[in-house]
Amino acid sequence: MKLKKFKIKNIYIYLFLSIMIFSFLYHQGTSIYKDQLKKIDLNLYKAAKNLEYLLKEEYNFYGMNKNSYTHEEILNTSKKITELAEINNVDYLYTIVIEEGMPIYTSIGGGYEYHEYIKNKNIGKLYWLTFEDIEDDSIDETVEVFHTKDVYYIESSDDLGSYRSIYLMLTSKDGRRYIAGADTTIPNLKNTVINGLFNLTIYALLISLVLGVSLAIILSNIKKEKNLRKILIENINFDKLTGVLKREKGIEQLEEIIKQLPMENKKMFLGLFDIMDMSYVNEEFGTTVGDNMIKKLAVILKLTFRETDKIIRLNGDQFLVAIIEPLDGTNTKELEERFEHFLKKYDFKKKRKLHMTVRKVFLEWDHETSLNIMLRLLFEKLRFEKGNDKKEIAVIELDIQRGLHEKEFEIYYQPKVNIITKNIEFEALMRWNHKEKGMIPPGRFIHIAENSSLIISLTEFLITQVKKDIRLLKTRVSLNISPNHFNKKFFLEEMLDKYIDLDNIEFELTEENFITNIEESVKKIKILKKLGVNCLIDDFGTGYSSLSYLSKLPVTTLKIDRSFVVNLFESSENVKIIKTIIELGKSLGLKIVVEGVEEKKEVDFLREIGVSIFQGYYFGKPEKLEVVLDKLNDGTYLINLKDE
Repeated sequence: MKLKKFKIKNIYIYLFLSIMIFSFLYHQGTSIYKDQLKKIDLNLYKAAKNLEYLLKEEYNFYGMNKNSYTHEEILNTSKKITELAEINNVDYLYTIVIEEGMPIYTSIGGGYEYHEYIKNKNIGKLYWLTFEDIEDDSIDETVEVFHTKDVYYIESSDDLGSYRSIYLMLTSKDGRRYIAGADTTIPNLKNTVINGLFNLTIYALLISLVLGVSLAIILSNIKKEKNLRKILIENINFDKLTGVLKREKGIEQLEEIIKQLPMENKKMFLGLFDIMDMSYVNEEFGTTVGDNMIKKLAVILKLTFRETDKIIRLNGDQFLVAIIEPLDGTNTKELEERFEHFLKKYDFKKKRKLHMTVRKVFLEWDHETSLNIMLRLLFEKLRFEKGNDKKEIAVIELDIQRGLHEKEFEIYYQPKVNIITKNIEFEALMRWNHKEKGMIPPGRFIHIAENSSLIISLTEFLITQVKKDIRLLKTRVSLNISPNHFNKKFFLEEMLDKYIDLDNIEFELTEENFITNIEESVKKIKILKKLGVNCLIDDFGTGYSSLSYLSKLPVTTLKIDRSFVVNLFESSENVKIIKTIIELGKSLGLKIVVEGVEEKKEVDFLREIGVSIFQGYYFGKPEKLEVVLDKLNDGTYLINLKDE
């Protein structure tokens, strides 16, 4: 009778746990899906709005037909749209009109295939392409929302795949209604939800099993209960795939070690390891092969390092290792060689002849630096390693030299508007208009130039051109100075020798400019100030030093990074952070400029908390000098202030 009651109780326990698990999984799955969808939809909306701005001044829709544009005009438009899609991290951007009840693409660009279409001048894929031509299944839905909606999100598919899309119903300057749209592929969204639910299911079932077994065994065997608790702790603290410490537990243990290091006077090295082309391996050969690679890397790390060293799986295929004195060798070089020795033993020929290549970087622990900053330095060093292909860099360096010689580099100006005084100043931004590749974003070449003397040549071109343009702009212009250039010993001497005067020019420095030597940076900034060159801190809040060095620097202006504006209304914490930065800057007598403002509500809120100078698309995008001069003359940059 007692046994029967015991079984019934267990059934109720398992039933209750099962209900809790499925309820938990349902809510978590819904939350994951909504969060991912929200991020995708926000990005799609911004991309579509940017497309509207891109085409606003030069694209007419009224009376448009298959022969309205030349092949060259179509190719140029698609190139611009494809570049915009890459910048905005969406797969496709396009415009649509409705002609005799049929949606028709009047411009389109984006993914890999459109690079090929543009390269091969396949005009039929770039202009006047009907939904029927590409077997799109959303013809009726598109026609309906075209006449009834202003903004619409849609999921559809065509001969290339399935998508999550946004339609912005707009009216062109010539009066015709059209759609500005953006697409992103959605299989990854589904995979994220499935993977999240799978992991949650594993953990929920494991916890359920452990709790159920514990409840059954506790009546007869306390010792077994303790063992089960130990198993539970291991599952919480250690990565299931590799057996090494999970990120949260590993970072927690590192923090404890760091507290003891100064007292014990010990050295510590941090090593970051990353498998090359992991995304390609998973996509081409499957996640099973990818997981085997990750497990093998964990095994190699365990063979290379000691049990007393901490091996932590940060995420995916990235591992962090903390090596604490006494070391196996005299320095990290011997550890690197030991790692390479075990790595060479790893043979993956049975798996489609796929070999594992691992990038690795090491840093010695600095007692004066926080763990977060050390990790940032490691990741930046790793990112540099990823882009440090010597042949590719050599080719790009030669191309930069050629581009300078052939005058391919251009200066674009973006306004900084003081909404109180109506004063307008500018930031000068460099662009590379490559004769074959078109417009190349600065992120593609600046970091390469910074690691060679080319950054000096680029800066010289920038300053020389800005000095000429200031005569026409008749206002202050700021320009960015690379940390590598600023920190060179001869930087001040170079400025004095090359330029007779730098009137109305300001230097924008990121926190990286002075992280290495704050005292030397203060001296340089003071000398520049005596020469009439004010210095600004750019992208404040994203660097290493943040608030700690600010009071020491004789700068005049603080530019708050756009990342704070993007997340401004997401939580009260974001509002508190930006308010704190503004109050701190004002207490130090600094002017405050907020970058990246795109909407009126952002300007209104920031003005209420004391900001008067703004830079962002709400007032004006970066443009060539001749366009900027026209807008200065006709008051375009102040048009958004007329109703205030």
